[in-house]
Amino acid sequence: MSKTKKPRKRYTPKPAVLPFGMRRQVQMEMPGYQAMIALGMDHLQEQHVYDLLSAADMVKRTAPAGHAILAVAQNMVLACADIQHRAQRIGKIGASGDEMRALKAGLPQVMDFLRTVSNADISRAAAAAVREFDRNGVLRV
Repeated sequence: MSKTKKPRKRYTPKPAVLPFGMRRQVQMEMPGYQAMIALGMDHLQEQHVYDLLSAADMVKRTAPAGHAILAVAQNMVLACADIQHRAQRIGKIGASGDEMRALKAGLPQVMDFLRTVSNADISRAAAAAVREFDRNGVLRV
């Protein structure tokens, strides 16, 4: 069988555009769940605390005023703040029982709420957080 002289067009995968309301849940939820698992272990790091804080911050930015999830997100923020203050004081990151309970009870509720939020709202909230960080150099949660 002889080869043809016509060159073949190289295959290039096209970027997939997700329909409105769908997102890659693994990329969005996995850091928070990994941080929740790391809470009771020795390999808890600052990044894990930041992942939990970012989930709580996203809820605080997207939830309507007076929604019950806001109290859960605020409890998560306070628990993360306690972990960070203790880490500055003693030099090692660790979570106490109350903080672990607040974070492990709050994260599934927060992720369930974030699944209901539209992609446009999440994009707006993320852009607002980036603008705030660029303006102040700090993100207030």
